[in-house]
Amino acid sequence: MRRLQKLDTWRGAQELARAAYLLTTTPTVSKHFALVDQIRRAAISIPANIAEGYALGTTAQFVRCLKIALGSSTELLSHLTLLKSLGLMPETELQPCIDLCERVVAMTIGLIRRLMSR
Repeated sequence: MRRLQKLDTWRGAQELARAAYLLTTTPTVSKHFALVDQIRRAAISIPANIAEGYALGTTAQFVRCLKIALGSSTELLSHLTLLKSLGLMPETELQPCIDLCERVVAMTIGLIRRLMSR
């Protein structure tokens, strides 16, 4: 598992999960239970699926799990965009998490492409 911890995509996903989870603890957001639950589930799913695919040991299984993580990343991006459009958080607090989410999406796509070109 040490090699997993060196994987930039997984580390970025871990950072994203932490940031997104912390956003849901703010008083203005925490009272929106359904949205908080969806944000937390999507955020936690991203690094978990990357780790699961990595541990399964084959390129095909890893790519399959990366695609699931990609789906969760874009789902999270959608939820964060909704938070922004509803004005539930100051943009200055929310934008860094959105930027990180977009970076994780790009890193995941890049890793999928690299693995599929082998």
